[in-house]
Amino acid sequence: MFHLFEWRLRALTTRRWLSWPAAGPTGLEYTNGSRLDCFYSLADEITMFFHSILIVLGLLGLSTAAAQELPQEVLETAATLIPGTPPDEVKATPLPGLYQVTFGPQVVYLFADGRYLLHGDLIDLDTTVNLTEEVRQTGRRSAIEDLDEAGMVVFSPTEPKSTITVFTDTECGYCVRLHNEVDQLLAGGVKVRYLGYPRAGTKSSSFDTLVSVWCSDNPQQAMTDAKSGRAIEPRICDTDIGRHMDVAKLVGVRGTPTIVLQNGKTIPGYVPAEELIGMANAAAGAIN
Repeated sequence: MFHLFEWRLRALTTRRWLSWPAAGPTGLEYTNGSRLDCFYSLADEITMFFHSILIVLGLLGLSTAAAQELPQEVLETAATLIPGTPPDEVKATPLPGLYQVTFGPQVVYLFADGRYLLHGDLIDLDTTVNLTEEVRQTGRRSAIEDLDEAGMVVFSPTEPKSTITVFTDTECGYCVRLHNEVDQLLAGGVKVRYLGYPRAGTKSSSFDTLVSVWCSDNPQQAMTDAKSGRAIEPRICDTDIGRHMDVAKLVGVRGTPTIVLQNGKTIPGYVPAEELIGMANAAAGAIN
């Protein structure tokens, strides 16, 4: 039996995203120097690029880990990763001597001595299942479900078959492209829920526009107008956009649009409506 780890080496200093020639190959428009807080207590981190080291560990004659006692060293280290915030769960993995630590959708691994931390994906090659991503999806789903739908801008069909939650910015070209296909999504039974995510931060014109959209008497029409380049009435009121931005950091949003399906899977970028309808309805079916 073999298990595969992907160890993504990241720069631990704050950096800016490199700009793609257009909006990136996935239809994602990246944040301009926004700071993503690392979930363990290291410096603020934005990854400029990923290097991957694939380490294949042959586990001959070893069975899947059953009930392993959690080493005290692991528990003590896990408790200090985010000062003042205990992990949601610490548990043994199928790999003896390796322990999973979760904070919402954030996942790291500790070795039994509590000294070494591994940040990457644990994949079961026998089943081709990414065990880490399964945990992340559960955490993302929980984080999104904790948000109040009343604080979102929602476009809903009469009888929804599925729901997508979209981190959006009115000044994002691919967000506009996705919004232009909302009617197709509604016809396919997909409810579209928008969360505010101004890529340039809270002191930007895009943030002011999003607040005006949320504060409008008709937020749906205001969203359409703003994404069509039409001026909307400036307004100020209390909104949930700040909370949306906090959740965006938690689930790892790096640009817009970022689409979260009902099963917690994220899609970083624009997807044509016809394809997205199938993905959304399949994700909803998988959890029902």
